[in-house]
Amino acid sequence: MKRLTTLGLSIALTALMSVSFAQHDHEHEDIHLGVMNGAAAVVEPHELAEPPYTLQYDLEELLPGLFGVDVGWDFHFEDGSSTPQLRQVTIQQLFISPNLVGVIEGEDDPIFGEGLPGTWTLTFDPNDPDAVHQHIIFATDRLPTRDNPLKFKFRLVNALAWDGTALNDSVDYTLEFVPEPASLFALGAGLAGLVGLRRRK
Repeated sequence: MKRLTTLGLSIALTALMSVSFAQHDHEHEDIHLGVMNGAAAVVEPHELAEPPYTLQYDLEELLPGLFGVDVGWDFHFEDGSSTPQLRQVTIQQLFISPNLVGVIEGEDDPIFGEGLPGTWTLTFDPNDPDAVHQHIIFATDRLPTRDNPLKFKFRLVNALAWDGTALNDSVDYTLEFVPEPASLFALGAGLAGLVGLRRRK
């Protein structure tokens, strides 16, 4: 647990020091949460909103030996509407790979990870409509392979529509985290260097 907390603090510091990374360097659009057929649901991006309900992210090297990616979350607005489809929803962790944690941008302690709270509630405040737009930095100190990605499985629970109607829980969604091609290239170059060194010896 101490090692996990230390990793979480490192991620938080990285997020604070890398504002441009957290706010502008998106591989995907934000995950928009809304309503479908009387249940809470991911509305966008379509790759996550439709079967098999899976979206893949490339991990970047944030610090030597620490890899991560920023995932933005927001409530979905119908075109022309000033209010979102949801008033409140909780993201519930169903599974997370070992050595993977998620921390809210600007916070000190991770909320997602083995043995961590694993729930995160977003509530829309009409007086501060931008506050519901949040970022989670998912990070790890062990780089996965593209064939065996790290995973975060979640469900949307305890959701209220904008009019206060209680909604059914969502289907299960999966975020997959793989090394970006540049990381694979660097890893391959390092292995090639070791092989060359061994041959010279």
